[in-house]
Amino acid sequence: MTKLYEKLSVGGVEYDLKISTANAVQLETELKTDILSGLDNILQINVLAQYYFAALKGQNDSINTINDVYTLFDDAILEGRTYDELQQLIVKVLVVSGIMTQEAYDTSKKAMEKQREALQKLLN
Repeated sequence: MTKLYEKLSVGGVEYDLKISTANAVQLETELKTDILSGLDNILQINVLAQYYFAALKGQNDSINTINDVYTLFDDAILEGRTYDELQQLIVKVLVVSGIMTQEAYDTSKKAMEKQREALQKLLN
């Protein structure tokens, strides 16, 4: 069975995440590129927030502005999550939204793991 949404639980509230076509078009306009190419900048928190805003608005009554996403991020971080985890989840949202295939996700996940390993080696 296909998932309808990805889920994010923060502060005892469960949020549904999925990017609609209208929100995808708006996100591409804001990014000035296509959604997949925009992932090149996902390490920038403002870009990550734009993806989350596109995925949250329309599905969640409490998310009305980008500032609501910033507050959600702050709350998630206070609960012990990391921006890395939030980045990984938004890529899963692209799959459930039909923007990325599962195969492409698996490939990107492997590439991200290799990048993390290389970064760990540099830090050690």
